[in-house]
Amino acid sequence: MAANDIYFSENDSTVTPKISGVSDYVWQKGWNYASLDRMSMLTNSGDYGFYGPQAMFLLDGIPFDPSFFGVAYSQHFPLPYFLTSQIELKNGHGVLHGINYHAGLMNIQSESVKDGLSVFGSGQYGHNSGEPGPWVFDPDRVSPNVERFGPWINGGVSFKLGNWYAKGFLKFQEYKHVDEFVQLRMINSRRSPTDPSDWLGVDTRSLLRLAETGFTASWISVKVQAYQSESEDFLFFQPFAREIPAEFEVNQYSALSTIHFTPNVGIRGLFQYREQGLNYRLNRFDYNFDWKKEMNSIRGSLFYLGDRFQADIGTEYELTDITAPGLSEYERIITTIFVNQELQIVPQFLISATAQVQVSGDNTAHMAGGSFSIDPSSFWNMNLAGSYSELLPEVAHPLEHQVNSGYYIFDHLDIPFELPGQIKNTRKVSFSNHHQFTMGDMFSLGLSAEWMHHISMNIPFQAALYDLEFSTMPGNFSLLPEISGQRLIAGADVQFIPLRNMVHRAAITLQRTLGGDQEYETYWKMIPDFMVQYSIDYTPYSDVNLVLNLQYRSETTWNEFSNLDGELNRTFHVQYPFRFFEFSDTTPKHFNIDLKMGKWFWGQRLRGELVLKNLLNTNYQTHPLGIRERFGYMARVEMRF
Repeated sequence: MAANDIYFSENDSTVTPKISGVSDYVWQKGWNYASLDRMSMLTNSGDYGFYGPQAMFLLDGIPFDPSFFGVAYSQHFPLPYFLTSQIELKNGHGVLHGINYHAGLMNIQSESVKDGLSVFGSGQYGHNSGEPGPWVFDPDRVSPNVERFGPWINGGVSFKLGNWYAKGFLKFQEYKHVDEFVQLRMINSRRSPTDPSDWLGVDTRSLLRLAETGFTASWISVKVQAYQSESEDFLFFQPFAREIPAEFEVNQYSALSTIHFTPNVGIRGLFQYREQGLNYRLNRFDYNFDWKKEMNSIRGSLFYLGDRFQADIGTEYELTDITAPGLSEYERIITTIFVNQELQIVPQFLISATAQVQVSGDNTAHMAGGSFSIDPSSFWNMNLAGSYSELLPEVAHPLEHQVNSGYYIFDHLDIPFELPGQIKNTRKVSFSNHHQFTMGDMFSLGLSAEWMHHISMNIPFQAALYDLEFSTMPGNFSLLPEISGQRLIAGADVQFIPLRNMVHRAAITLQRTLGGDQEYETYWKMIPDFMVQYSIDYTPYSDVNLVLNLQYRSETTWNEFSNLDGELNRTFHVQYPFRFFEFSDTTPKHFNIDLKMGKWFWGQRLRGELVLKNLLNTNYQTHPLGIRERFGYMARVEMRF
């Protein structure tokens, strides 16, 4: 078992789902996330921080992009949470099954399609305490003291006959931004500019449709997938100090194939078209992004899979066209050549190496890395790795690159900004050491450390301002060029299986900034220095599953919001209960306990799951402007035939 894979106990024949929310995607994986609304996600893989280049997302070998301006929205993940069977997170750059990635990778695998005809349907609903409900926006439908975090409805059908399968599903999600802290900040931006008495709802709705078919044989594998998602949502965008109503849309069409010429030699190919749109949704401000991105990509690679030697060499051609106010014929073409290989010199010694070259116009970016894997004994594995990587400005800072090319979004929003005339490549060197100790199937211990030196890093920074009427206002935006510094990340993880139906896991992560520019040190204070996680997964019977998660996370400081620190968040609207909340640029340390319970009924056709979050009812945040989480629950009913 890989150290960074989700583990399922062998006796759980139903493969009980463990993914119930956004945070589960990075649970005990060494990554950090920050969310403003429990659904969106800023990720930090350790490479470039929350505002740096974001990781690639992969589902069953097909890339997808749920991100808008650097923030990933889980409602655009093309699968329901509970259909996730495995997650693998990778840092840095590399190649995985012919797919090259540059700033980390979240590799998600869905449940396999079963023989014959299968149908599933699920409904989910939730509530968080300490939240008043939308008193102003929808008093007839929602009573006070109830948060409508739902309903979420999923339904799908699949059919498998021999080597051929087809599947499709719908995913609908709805929730309301009614956390008191968030709502007081959002309230003044909801009124209609044409009718002051017409208040927009705080509902967020999303609908995703997916269809996929494929054929797998010994010498060929073909998969064709199409999905479309649309949502009425709120844009979380760094140069704003508030959320802006917007409409998101994603359309993606993919064809993935693998052909074996011999048992050891074959080719992989992937063609993909993706369209993302960001449109205007009514609010009292005239914010219209009018932004549309179309991407066509072709990937192809030749691979060799031998007993002692494996190699994968290929290329990718990516054409991106963006339409937005001020952009005239913005077309980005990136060509990538990559190679990945592994050589097993002796059973106890493995050498791996990877290299990539990206070309965009006159600019190039080079990435190279290698590792040695040694087994000093039957229970001890040691891995030493090092890498050098560069990222093109179009990859590392796409928005700033578009603004430099003419997109006048900052001017449109009356935000003063300062960008370098030419954004240079991001460059980084890293060295890591990992040790894995195992004692049969019962016990494993992993120890790891990584040192990285950001030779040249461009850091986005926007100072939020305090405004009495709106609570928060956007201030100056800057891209701080060529910042450098060093970081150290160390961790330990333990897995203990005293019984076949009980799994204990624990992980500790330490992160430190060792030196660098002042802006560099300030930037990394957004990431917790210390995190401890523990979980127990217990399956007393084949149809019952219990999971207990505990987490301690140290405080973080977001210097962008220092102007708000200590100021009051309030509302003047007469229909809303008069309350004060105090802003802080620090997210406090917290200790959190979650409990998940699942039970199958009716011959494993009907399943109920209850998630109890924050059992201690502590008040914590992962982002200074995000919701203040308290005790809550999420209940789901699932049927399968």
